[in-house]
Amino acid sequence: MSKRFVSKRFGVGLLLACVAALLLPVLVVLVDMIFLHQTMVNSIYKNVDDVSDSEMPPTVASFQSGPDVVSTIGGSGEGLNCSLPALTNIFFDHRADDKGRRHLVLQRFRQACVFHDLCYRHGLATYGYNQNDCDRIMQNAAFRLCLYIRNGDDADQAARCETDSKMVLAGVSIGGADAYRAWDRSTYFEFDSDPWRSSGFLVSRVVDHPFKSIDREKYHDEPDQVILTFENKRSNLTVTCVTCKDVPVFQTTERRSDVSAELRSVGIERLPDALLKREDQILSNTNPVWLPPRRHHAAPHLLVDGAGKNHLIWVTRNNPGDTISCLVLADAAKLLTHTLPKRDLCSEEAGSQLTMVEVDMYASSPLPMEIPSANGIFAAAISAKREDDRSLSFCLRSASRKVERETVKNDDQADCILLSGPEVSGGAGLGAFQNFAVIRPGQQILFARDIAPSPALLPVRLLQNALGVKYSSKGTMLVIDVTAHSQEKKASGSRIRKTVKFDIDDRFDPMMPITRKRDDLRFLSLESSMEGVGVRMIDFEKESPAVGDVKLMMNGSDVNLHRSWASRPVLVLETRERLPKTKLVFSRAEIAGESASPNAESLSLETLVFERAADGPSDAPFVKTSGAACTVKYKFQSLPDYPCYRPFDPKRPMRASAAARMQASQLLVGKFAGQDGHGIAFPDFCLQGEPIILKTEDGSFAPMTKTVGEEIDKTRTVTCDPLDSHKYISGPIKPGPDVTVSAADRPRP
Repeated sequence: MSKRFVSKRFGVGLLLACVAALLLPVLVVLVDMIFLHQTMVNSIYKNVDDVSDSEMPPTVASFQSGPDVVSTIGGSGEGLNCSLPALTNIFFDHRADDKGRRHLVLQRFRQACVFHDLCYRHGLATYGYNQNDCDRIMQNAAFRLCLYIRNGDDADQAARCETDSKMVLAGVSIGGADAYRAWDRSTYFEFDSDPWRSSGFLVSRVVDHPFKSIDREKYHDEPDQVILTFENKRSNLTVTCVTCKDVPVFQTTERRSDVSAELRSVGIERLPDALLKREDQILSNTNPVWLPPRRHHAAPHLLVDGAGKNHLIWVTRNNPGDTISCLVLADAAKLLTHTLPKRDLCSEEAGSQLTMVEVDMYASSPLPMEIPSANGIFAAAISAKREDDRSLSFCLRSASRKVERETVKNDDQADCILLSGPEVSGGAGLGAFQNFAVIRPGQQILFARDIAPSPALLPVRLLQNALGVKYSSKGTMLVIDVTAHSQEKKASGSRIRKTVKFDIDDRFDPMMPITRKRDDLRFLSLESSMEGVGVRMIDFEKESPAVGDVKLMMNGSDVNLHRSWASRPVLVLETRERLPKTKLVFSRAEIAGESASPNAESLSLETLVFERAADGPSDAPFVKTSGAACTVKYKFQSLPDYPCYRPFDPKRPMRASAAARMQASQLLVGKFAGQDGHGIAFPDFCLQGEPIILKTEDGSFAPMTKTVGEEIDKTRTVTCDPLDSHKYISGPIKPGPDVTVSAADRPRP
């Protein structure tokens, strides 16, 4: 053997030895991390809340803000999934469940991740959730999911799920902490059906004027629709009609027979003690809403029935540890007159003007729906706790019929029927809890994304166990037709009418309906990229649904929107008129940097409205009909400890200000802009009785009131200019008072 060959072998061996010496510590550390990771996270993170009810965690819910609103598309166009580090799967158990299916962490806990994504993006502006709130809610949801997927709640399973939920929390803390959005980026979007961790929030609803049809002469100056703003402080509620004028609903009297037409319209024939000698009730006053105490009340659902009546409905869990719900039916007229009950109960015995029913819905996220065949409003829910194998059941209960405990067996419980079919049996329907439920009269639509990866060869499985599967793509749409006997709780005829298999990445979640029409399965989505934001359409009526583009046009040519137009949720409207229109309402806002004055700040606030005929073809473009670039300026006395009396400091983004709150504010559309009809509104946290209302004016918007507030305290001034420049809307927003689009930027005809 030559010396050169020996030398070469020695060199290769030395190189391998060096590589091994370098890799060995890494391998040792990696092995130690895998085995010690559980010990570390168990030591660092606290346990989940006590869970003994064997139910699924609450799912995200969709809230309608006005009669014309079909859907609200939140999430910033960035998809909804588990954004955990790629190697997260290494630390989790990959053993198959009792059905022989693997559940990788990115799919196993997808429902918890969907809520967490929305909480990080919208939780602060909507519910006041800080980052810890979002993380702890996710931990509790992951624990509940783990118990279901493992199909057991014995001590060993619970201990393992406790650790799994902590590891999910650790993965989020390590890999996703920077994704949380403070007041510099958080925007308003309702998604939580049970905001029990919230200490307080504001929410507004657009409803038909409650008394204009009763006395048109008295309310002739009032708009056809009004904005009701609800303030929830630890479930103590008040309501204010922020667009109503100072018109008296009833006047002070000592006689019980002095009942105004407004009070008679809500069924009051003789004045109760609470209204005797009471000073004049003005329509614009702030009134308490007397809901049953000791509960965590969410925002009211707005439901417009087949007769066009607006209902405001609370579906409130008694506590996060059970599935008993308090169903409260109300309307604007009752809320603005008298809601004081005789007893603090959720039942007819409360003696309230509001209709209250307390029942066990067997689910964490029941929703109100109209069932035309039964001529009533019901609470409906999908439950996976009724069957041992986690098959889905559909549960239904009238929200208006009182509980007859003495004459009807189990009348305080919803009636549930088992849904048949392989898509929802044996745990396959768990994915139905991961997306927004779509509620239509007599119909509920759910998306069931697969949470178990497809069978694969061993090398692929090993790679998936290490890196995970980033996107969940395959799934099934379930279209459930709901029928019930009149004024009964039974879901006798409810069934899955249609199932649609799809293969669409969850990068396009949430997918929301474009119309309220019962048999129309076209859905919209937003997709953000570095190039901009696109509107996508998926037609689930087709055999193989696919993602298609929706064309936006302005001034006769295509429009490319900057990605900032997706930072605030987009409203999808369908007008209620002889020739209905489908409208897309975009908005964006940005604070004008760090203020040079301790007494002032400003922001840019912009809107764009595109529309087309509601009965037009799917490929018809949406054409821009109006848009405005507004500058909002606040002036105030300097009180740095109060959010409405200090400018926003980008270095301290968790400290709110007037401009920061407006940048994140709720978007409303309705017929509240005086006699001119449709308008756009942005509720103002710091001037709660004075929302910014923009009315249509020559293809643009103009503020109904330019300046509001008191000079010695705080004032707000709004000025607007037309927004019709392709170049401008395809670029980032220009913050501050120099937002006006110059004539040179506008395309020439």
